[in-house]
Amino acid sequence: MTELVLPSSIDQLYVQYTQNEQVVELGVLTHGTHHSFQYTQKDIPISLTMKCRDDAYKHGAIHPIFSQNLPEGFIRRYVSEKLARYGKINDMYFLALQGSNGIGALDFDAGLSLPNVEQITLSDILTWQSKEKLFPQLLEKYYLRGILSGVQPKVMINTDVQGRVAVQQHDLIVKTYDEEFPLLTVNEFVCMEAARHCQLAPPKTYLSENLESYVIERFDKVDGQYLAFEDFATLMGKQGDEKYNSSYESLLKAVRIYTGSVVQVEKAYKLIVFNCLIGNGDAHLKNFALQYTLGEKDVVLAPPYDITHTIIYDSIDNHMALNLKKSKEFPNRHVLIDLGVAVGINQPADIIDFIADNISDYIARSQEIKLIKGLRDSIESSLALARMSGSLKERYRHLKKKKHD
Repeated sequence: MTELVLPSSIDQLYVQYTQNEQVVELGVLTHGTHHSFQYTQKDIPISLTMKCRDDAYKHGAIHPIFSQNLPEGFIRRYVSEKLARYGKINDMYFLALQGSNGIGALDFDAGLSLPNVEQITLSDILTWQSKEKLFPQLLEKYYLRGILSGVQPKVMINTDVQGRVAVQQHDLIVKTYDEEFPLLTVNEFVCMEAARHCQLAPPKTYLSENLESYVIERFDKVDGQYLAFEDFATLMGKQGDEKYNSSYESLLKAVRIYTGSVVQVEKAYKLIVFNCLIGNGDAHLKNFALQYTLGEKDVVLAPPYDITHTIIYDSIDNHMALNLKKSKEFPNRHVLIDLGVAVGINQPADIIDFIADNISDYIARSQEIKLIKGLRDSIESSLALARMSGSLKERYRHLKKKKHD
């Protein structure tokens, strides 16, 4: 086995993207007393919030467009511990390891030479039957090439590492669950398939036979070209857990500002309604995003992702991630209609009914929902709010911790 050779620190990264199989440099990110990004061209912004200019963008913390790609929680600790003998593994190092494998169009080049990775097929993941759990093996295999943002344990399976396609589908993201959130894989699969039933066009998803792995196809690649991707924490200048410090009204306003499209605002409204009705209390700013062709062309709302019914887990509170009408209580029908009217949505009541009816239809048919005791009843309780104009008494415990704690 080839000895892994890595630098003790990384203080400079070339930020670039690939167009028609040609690498195009966009600028240089450096880290000294602060983080500094300097454009090396004048035509292509790296972010909707960072226009091309002659002087550098300087930040104490790393710039939001870069921090959105950084891992949190378990994955960050795992990689840091694995590589501790090489040096201090900071944000710059994580971006360098991510290289060209991160979500979105941006690549990060620090001149690292990483070993090739033996590929695993989608079929292998979905039919895994060994007594040894698959995810720890995937993590060991892909941690140098498959680092992804977020808290939930996940890896990227990049099918182009060795210049060949090992699966018929797109590149894949594989998630698992821990003891605190048992069968979170099933939960997310059910919620994403419910979104599909509501015509919200989520990416293709899969659930392994042993329920250990939830797989989702990458959705940021169209006709071989990676799209730029920016979540709303980035677009609204939020760092870390500030992703919970906003409102759905502000989110919809930001969609209108950045897309200039009533159609995209309506798509975002439908997604907010769906999250409320499915009972997702973790629909924060990082779980909504825009996609576009680098160069600020064709800016649209990204497909739904990271949706779960959170209320069923004892360690998560029964509140929403963001405010709506200055409250984090799950909204009733009247509140959702008011939100739609306020942002110019035509017939918001019809949208609410359509989504509620289709969620109800899906969970009545789903076989996977039966795998988690009480999941169907819990989602039906969330749906009950859509049928009511008045308030419901509290039905769940208060002041539990959020999933990220």
